[in-house]
Amino acid sequence: MLEIKQIDENIKDRRPFTALIYCAPGVGKSTAIGLAAENTKGKTLVLDVDRTIDNTIAKKEVVHDSSRLYTVKIDNTHGWDDWMAKMTDLKEMHDNGKLDFETIAVDNLSELERCILADLGSKGKNKGVPAMADYQYMQYKLVNSVRFLKSLGCNVIFTSWETVGTFTHPDGTTYSRVYPKISEKILDNVLGLCDVVGKLGVNKDGEHKILLEATQNIIAKNQLDTRKVCDVQDFVKFEFIKEDK
Repeated sequence: MLEIKQIDENIKDRRPFTALIYCAPGVGKSTAIGLAAENTKGKTLVLDVDRTIDNTIAKKEVVHDSSRLYTVKIDNTHGWDDWMAKMTDLKEMHDNGKLDFETIAVDNLSELERCILADLGSKGKNKGVPAMADYQYMQYKLVNSVRFLKSLGCNVIFTSWETVGTFTHPDGTTYSRVYPKISEKILDNVLGLCDVVGKLGVNKDGEHKILLEATQNIIAKNQLDTRKVCDVQDFVKFEFIKEDK
């Protein structure tokens, strides 16, 4: 039987959300995760790929309360095998009712891609260089990993570095565009699975802001509320999320 609901029934409580924050290295993606954890009542689990969040949070320059922040390091020398092992562990925790985290963060997708490719390349016959089949395998499995994490019932926050590419408009005009540093073959797929894509940067006053509205030159989106830009510490304070009484 089809389970048919009026749309109002589905949007009363839209938790959990899936988001991606991207920026240049050193601008503050790990800090953004720490602030998200600080401003979320539940616990946050970070799948730590690039080994930056521990030192960032330890400075206590911006994030002052890390008591609800937990990390699991991904083995970045055996990236693929270890990543899949961690996914299996999360599934077992979820199936056994032991996944007591409100948010899971992956820091970061750009480095995760590189680690997986390096691992796959090391197992091949091309002197450690990934083969074309390795790229295709990584792309397929990484998108499936995004879908899997979304299925766990937690908020999911991905981070990535940024890159710049040249795009051609249908009228022939070319322009530069900033977007997350993810394989272009799966970029649209990954971003399409996210409710929010935010470009983290520093404005002319030296303030760290997250842009949530796309421009011709920047990829961003916000399908959860009406904000077009926000302070980093307010990123997870979506309008539909009400404080528990």
